[in-house]
Amino acid sequence: MKWTRPLLASSIRSKIIILCVISSLVPLILIASFTFVYLSKVIEHKFSDTTTNLLSSINWNIQTFVNDVEGISKLMLSSRDVQSFLTYNKENFKEIYRLQTVTRDFAINMTNNKSYIRYLYIGSPQRDLIVTNQWDATTNENIYGAVTHSQWYRQVDTLQGRGIWLNNTEFQILKTPDLLLYGKRLNNLDTLEPIGLLIISIDRRVFDDMFRDINKPANGNLLILEQDRVIYNNSQIGLQNPLNEHDLNIISSLPDKGTRIEEMNGQKYVITFDTNASTQWKVVSMIPYNSINSEIAFVRNLTIGLTLLAFLLAAGGAFLISDRITKQLTILTSVARKAARREEIEGIRFKEQDEIGRIGNQFVRIFRNNSELMDKLMEAKLKEKEAELLALQSHINPHFLYNTLNSVYLMAEKIGAKNISKMVMSLSNIFKLSLNNGEYITTVGNEIDQVKNYLEIQNIRYSGRFDVEIDLEPGIEKDRMLKLLIQPLVENAIYHGIELKEEKGNIYIRGRKNEHSLVFEVEDDGVGFDSTTARPSGYALKNIQERIQLHYGQEYGVSVDSVPGVGTKVTLVIGIMK
Repeated sequence: MKWTRPLLASSIRSKIIILCVISSLVPLILIASFTFVYLSKVIEHKFSDTTTNLLSSINWNIQTFVNDVEGISKLMLSSRDVQSFLTYNKENFKEIYRLQTVTRDFAINMTNNKSYIRYLYIGSPQRDLIVTNQWDATTNENIYGAVTHSQWYRQVDTLQGRGIWLNNTEFQILKTPDLLLYGKRLNNLDTLEPIGLLIISIDRRVFDDMFRDINKPANGNLLILEQDRVIYNNSQIGLQNPLNEHDLNIISSLPDKGTRIEEMNGQKYVITFDTNASTQWKVVSMIPYNSINSEIAFVRNLTIGLTLLAFLLAAGGAFLISDRITKQLTILTSVARKAARREEIEGIRFKEQDEIGRIGNQFVRIFRNNSELMDKLMEAKLKEKEAELLALQSHINPHFLYNTLNSVYLMAEKIGAKNISKMVMSLSNIFKLSLNNGEYITTVGNEIDQVKNYLEIQNIRYSGRFDVEIDLEPGIEKDRMLKLLIQPLVENAIYHGIELKEEKGNIYIRGRKNEHSLVFEVEDDGVGFDSTTARPSGYALKNIQERIQLHYGQEYGVSVDSVPGVGTKVTLVIGIMK
């Protein structure tokens, strides 16, 4: 474009100044346009996440409290004294008084350190008992009769011994109304027949104590709803409901968990809610939306101010740093020219206050290191030639040994020493196959020939103490593989299996070809070992495993399966070479 030509033709210093100005103006315009929308979402999510964590903590506290109350009910149910108190039907007043005293003491111990319990009531058709933590009078002499004729009791009875949390407006045991009740039918421990009723009344203080150490949201309310009734509100005193029926219906109709923005009484609220799985109580946080907006407005104004300040600083700083940058770049250009001509770079040092200086010094260090590496490379090539000469010399010695063994074989044949000639010939073949013309890759056929020669020597040494059976899939003899993989496994089979066995043994060598691998098995019927408790170890197996995985990959290797007194089978799996 024509309008960009003057900019491209200008000096680096002018480009830096223009770039700094543009890079400051563009963010200022973008931030001013999108800050409000973006930050409002960020802060809303922050409030939502914080409140969700708060509700999770409250939910955990509620669950702990519920478990505590259920634990008390289970202890009351499991007490034999309570069972006797509810079911004793004889006219022995002394025994009745004793059972009543023991049950009362037990109930007092249960509620003694539970300030949130208003009273604990247990009753049956024969008798009942109430223990209170507050000074309050009862409202009815026949409490059990009043309770059992209520709809509330029918809900408790249908659960057949499971506890239930309910609000109650049908009956009143104490003169002060109940906030929340936990009810449970008590069954006979032996027959599971119903014998009575347990009621635990909960005081508001349980929630006051529960929320005392929790960081509540600023300007927000915390509510706990049981169905469509508010059982706790941290902003209220007493039980007067601060919400009208419409607002209460909105909160009650919310799902089990989530965050909503709702308008109530002409004001928007961010409502976060969670439901306790055991009690189905809904814990609700209500935060006025304007308290979130005030923080958004503050952050927006602060961002705009900081952007303006950044623009002024960038414009002024551009004039100061452009001169220093161009000086460093001039020196760097001179160094690059010398490096291209492979001249010595001496006495040049960049100032490392900025990136250009650090790049310049790093460039000088790299150039000097490359010069040193070139010298070391020439030295390494000389040493490589020396190593090739040594390798040639070491190659002569095995050939000398191989030729000597052939001479010994001919001498043994002349004097008729058949066993000696066999061993010498087998040993000579082993050396020949091991040399493999200096290659570490051989064929399956050569590997099996080497094993046969090794077994020939060992069978002579052990006077025919074992038989060998070799079964190869036809056609795999020409497949290529790493050398010296099978012979060490056969050696292990002899030394650790057959040699320790008193009678004659057998060795089976099998080979087959799968779609992507060659599989060899070396099996013996020697003494074996317990492969579930002992892992095979030894340099040979470790060396084979490392060589296979290094050459073929981690999915290939050696596995051992052994049974004491039965034998050992070693499976070798390698890849197929192209």
